[in-house]
Amino acid sequence: MSNSHIKSSLRRHIVDHVIGAVNTTPFLDDPFPHVVIRGFFPKDVYADLQRLLPAPDAYEPFSYEKHSDQNGESNRKRFCLENKFIDKLPAPQRDLWYAIRSALGSVELKEAVFNKLRTGLTMRYGNEPDAARSLPGFALPELFRETATYHIKPHPDTRKKVVTMQIALPTDDSQEALGTEFYKRSLWPGSWLREPVGFEIVKTMPFLPNTTYAFVVLNTIRLKSWHGRSTLTPMCGVRNSILNIWYGKAEDANREIVAENEAMKASRKAA
Repeated sequence: MSNSHIKSSLRRHIVDHVIGAVNTTPFLDDPFPHVVIRGFFPKDVYADLQRLLPAPDAYEPFSYEKHSDQNGESNRKRFCLENKFIDKLPAPQRDLWYAIRSALGSVELKEAVFNKLRTGLTMRYGNEPDAARSLPGFALPELFRETATYHIKPHPDTRKKVVTMQIALPTDDSQEALGTEFYKRSLWPGSWLREPVGFEIVKTMPFLPNTTYAFVVLNTIRLKSWHGRSTLTPMCGVRNSILNIWYGKAEDANREIVAENEAMKASRKAA
């Protein structure tokens, strides 16, 4: 799908709102640099998003060997926001998800997030804080569905990632406790006898409607962005979210977003 098929007014509506949400969010540094953003999407877009999520059977198992329940079924599934998958959706869904993908991959959002997290990016790269917004960052947004028995051990994320963002997509407040956990290493002997082994949970990101967190990926001797998720219980329901990750290299990101941004840049130069 070319840029001309993206509803520009809807994309602009989303981009303007998410940038405002990022810019008005306070920066947090414990246990590592991050932000928690309430009301990330415009209210009307979030309502449409809830109504127009892809059907469960449109998702594919993700890291199947790692994420499966006791019956061998995948407890983590992904819907890639690539043209070949979005184009299979009916028109209302297709239009919405192209606009959301474009907004999440926009240069404007990347610059706002990187500027907000400039302290952490300076820790990682040693750059001047004012230069944070111009650091390389290429987006890979994807939809995820996680169910009972899903868990992921504490990890700092691969160095290929620059900033990790997760947008919670619950319908109400009942899943608040299901968010990603932020950790510190623990010296308490009892921490080796319970989940997460050897770590202390410092914060749990609120898994509330339209609530987002983002953090700088740090994996240094001094500080690591330890995060993960303890095992989801049978009563948790489906944990729907969007992971939007900015990579340092375009080859690791959504190539269609990269091409779209390059076309927009060329169009502005030609105007």
